[in-house]
Amino acid sequence: MKKQILNRAAVALMPAAALILAGCWTAPNAKVQPGGEPRLIQSGITVESVKDPATVQALDPGQGTITLILPGGATTTYKVGPNVKHFDLVHAGDKVEATVTEELAVYLLANGRLPDGATAETLGVNAKVLQVDPSYRLLTLQYPNGQSEIVKPGLNTRMQQMAPGDSVVVRPGELTAIKVEKP
Repeated sequence: MKKQILNRAAVALMPAAALILAGCWTAPNAKVQPGGEPRLIQSGITVESVKDPATVQALDPGQGTITLILPGGATTTYKVGPNVKHFDLVHAGDKVEATVTEELAVYLLANGRLPDGATAETLGVNAKVLQVDPSYRLLTLQYPNGQSEIVKPGLNTRMQQMAPGDSVVVRPGELTAIKVEKP
């Protein structure tokens, strides 16, 4: 009898415990200030990402470039890689799934600056690190418009030195694949 009462009490308290534990979770925040000396953590980090959906704003076959309007409204121009197939079938206004390479540089800034006086603006910072997962080599970036993106850097990336709040410069690289979405 006593055991039944304890079991019923435990079952009755489970929803309350779940609510209390859920209240302890907080969303990641890219506005935190990581600790340590301000410095360049690493540059030349090549990542591949898929931009879907993206809208083709312009094509320049002579220059071999494509300008895409990305989710969130940002406009970026990429060089078209030599292995992109059926590029001649892509037109301005098309909705596409674009696979692109980008190059990252990750900085730890103190009050928005490096010791040499370079600022986030002069460096061209356009994202922040939101999360670092070194075990799976995943880096979550957050852009000023609130959009976030998960990228997978290569094995030589010094992810152990990176932390939420680090500043990131994302430079467009090359379009490696494109797929036009059917209307």
